[in-house]
Amino acid sequence: MFSGTEFGAGSLAGNKDLGGFLFLVALILTFKHPRGAAVSALLACVLSLPLYLYLVFPRPFRQVWPGPWKAWELPRETFIWDGWWIAGILSIVFVVSVCCWSLVRSLIARRRASLASG
Repeated sequence: MFSGTEFGAGSLAGNKDLGGFLFLVALILTFKHPRGAAVSALLACVLSLPLYLYLVFPRPFRQVWPGPWKAWELPRETFIWDGWWIAGILSIVFVVSVCCWSLVRSLIARRRASLASG
């Protein structure tokens, strides 16, 4: 349906499969290796967020990131309100904040353990 467009296999939508796989890896690693899960989820967020940003803010996104787009003309809309896309952006922001909090907390715990033993 979207073949030959940016949403078929372009630079935005081409990473959706890898992002979904990394979210799944993060889910599996969460309890046994929390730092690995946090890094995996952060990478998945980096791969997933541009698609959501383009869907919600098409014209500003194209103005900030001019790249080899399949369609040369700029979209007319500057903001598109769609509850699911906004929820996707907010959930990615939430996952990023939880992952950063987890990584900072583990680094602080590691630093305290090294100071206590040394």
